Amino acid sequence: MVIDLVEQFRKVIKGNIEGLDQGVALLTSMTNEQYCMCAKPYINSSIGEHLRHVLDLYYALKSNVDMIDYDMRRRGALVESCRMTGLSELEQVKTWLLTLDPDMMNNKVIMSTEVSVVDTLVVQVETSLIRELIFVSMHAIHHYALMDVSAKFCDFDTPKNMGFAPATLTALRNDSSCVQ
Repeated sequence: MVIDLVEQFRKVIKGNIEGLDQGVALLTSMTNEQYCMCAKPYINSSIGEHLRHVLDLYYALKSNVDMIDYDMRRRGALVESCRMTGLSELEQVKTWLLTLDPDMMNNKVIMSTEVSVVDTLVVQVETSLIRELIFVSMHAIHHYALMDVSAKFCDFDTPKNMGFAPATLTALRNDSSCVQ
């Protein structure tokens, strides 16, 4: 089986941008006050804090293509409390994605992250940029689902299909018994 790497790259970039566009749609539909609300006691982080976390993983990819360190975080950054900063950063990541070269997608890189909730245990594994782009996109969807729940607890609506995985949406489109 021959895999067309350029076509795979195109699909991954398209999927990432679609996911980031969900974030843009969410932020565009809310106020800064809603962006900063916490749905305590159910969810302890605001939508802004979740978005900062999502963006931090993209920035880990963007900042160093040889060593991806997912533990580098910007806790307390302006993006957590300023919806307009969130919108700007989403657009910056989208712009960066469109500059990526398909030839670098399968280059080997090292990914570093903590893996224990009890001790400080860091692992480093070999991976590729395309695989990590898939990961950060799926990770963003997970956080979008949390943002969706948070918004509902705070009594405001989110865009349709917010936080649904691509495979779930495909299943819903293909199964007439699943009504969305």
